[in-house]
Amino acid sequence: MKLKKIVIFGIMLAGFLSCSTDLEEEIFSAYSGSNFYQNEEQLQSQNVGIYAAFGHVVWEQDMFFLTSMMSKYATSRIAGNARYAAYATPEQQPFRYERLWNVGFNAISRANTVIKNIPLSSFAADKPIIANQYLAEARWMRAYTYFQLTQLFGDLPLYTEPVESADPDVLFKGRSSTQQVYDLIIEDLIFANENLPVKWIKTGTGRVTKAGGAFLLGKVYLTSAGFPLQITENYQKAIDALKPLADNAGNYDVGLETDWKGIFDLSNEGNKEIIFAHGNVYENFLGSVLPFWSNPDFSTLGGVQATRGSSYQIAWHPNMLDLYEEDDLRLTDGFTYSYIDKRNGNTRTFAPTPLAVGGGIYGGRNGICSTKYIDGGAPGNVIHSKDHIVYRYVDAFLMLAEAYNENGTPASALPYLRTARDRVNASEITTTDQSALRTIIREERTRELYAEMGELFDLRRWGTSEQEYNNHLLRQWRNPNRGWDDKYILCPIPAVEIGKNQNLLPNNPGW
Repeated sequence: MKLKKIVIFGIMLAGFLSCSTDLEEEIFSAYSGSNFYQNEEQLQSQNVGIYAAFGHVVWEQDMFFLTSMMSKYATSRIAGNARYAAYATPEQQPFRYERLWNVGFNAISRANTVIKNIPLSSFAADKPIIANQYLAEARWMRAYTYFQLTQLFGDLPLYTEPVESADPDVLFKGRSSTQQVYDLIIEDLIFANENLPVKWIKTGTGRVTKAGGAFLLGKVYLTSAGFPLQITENYQKAIDALKPLADNAGNYDVGLETDWKGIFDLSNEGNKEIIFAHGNVYENFLGSVLPFWSNPDFSTLGGVQATRGSSYQIAWHPNMLDLYEEDDLRLTDGFTYSYIDKRNGNTRTFAPTPLAVGGGIYGGRNGICSTKYIDGGAPGNVIHSKDHIVYRYVDAFLMLAEAYNENGTPASALPYLRTARDRVNASEITTTDQSALRTIIREERTRELYAEMGELFDLRRWGTSEQEYNNHLLRQWRNPNRGWDDKYILCPIPAVEIGKNQNLLPNNPGW
């Protein structure tokens, strides 16, 4: 059974964990290693509770708006969505940062409870190998969450144990340096990579496995080699972590799907290319909202709301199509070029001209819709079952190509880049000029991974946020007079959190 099918139970079981989303409160659990962690079923329920912290629409929608909308190709028919391209969100929608902060630290709090109590349990003494698998899962989830948050906010308060006291010195930590945050992340991921199972037997797909351990460790090393830490020796560490995963898919029970479009098919969720995804279900506020926003008006592709004409709020500028070669399957399969209008049965077709929606067309700078978030079965806008894909196996090849190139051996990058491109009929890349290959690899990440909520993180580690901002087509259209500010290099620590915890000051530069 897929994890998404039991995540609702995880939310109920979350009461067993330190489940407050506000670290100002006294947080502790009545359950401990001595009275709850006594068998594998109990360990499983605790870990499902960590996943459940993300099991609602907030994390997904806010991450999309604050990461994918930063791509210069992201656009919208809704003028208000230009606030994301213009980084105007802190002024207009500060709650998005507040919600990500709260969801993230809620998950960290739950993970810390598990991490503390598993080693204290009798189960760990009796079955240390299995116990370490669950411990590795909790540590991976803590690492993943801190990694997401530090890429947004930079320096963060480090909580490594459950908060079981109302002592202000325990509750209200100051911010540790980004380097210290990465140190904890890497420590957790090394343990996870060594102890996670290749496959979980009892719950099937949906939980992080050994492939996720190697993948995320490699991504963290690659990210830390760029801005702001610029630990360039970590390019080699990224290679060391990712190469076994890329070269030996069978050892990790992963693989590239032969049908690119099928990766995102609702009937194919949990396929072997998915390294990690947040599961969604057809339950109000436990599902996805992205199909509602991502599909054409009056179509059946985004659920009942799209059918009524209230979607198509996020899309991709037609200029993005120029990135693809003519025979690239991602060009033909990655976008919705026409659809049936439910109002009259007529076909509406994409037109690559700067025209408004209507008159039998949609397109121009309003954008063209992606096929990555199709889900026609939802009765409401936050009830879609389409999973939020976070990491895919193909990215291991793209990261390896980048790490080899940046590490001064571009020829070693080419086989991995070729693997990623072969299945979509893209031509072979042969250049070994480091600068030219750097541009190709970065564009390939856009071609392959657009709309999967990693764009902002790539721009920040490459140090190209300002360039992307200046070239952002939606910003140029809707906010042409709003210029770059260096404060955009990091997101602001939410004002509401600073109001509760003055130790979080100073805020990030410029905020």
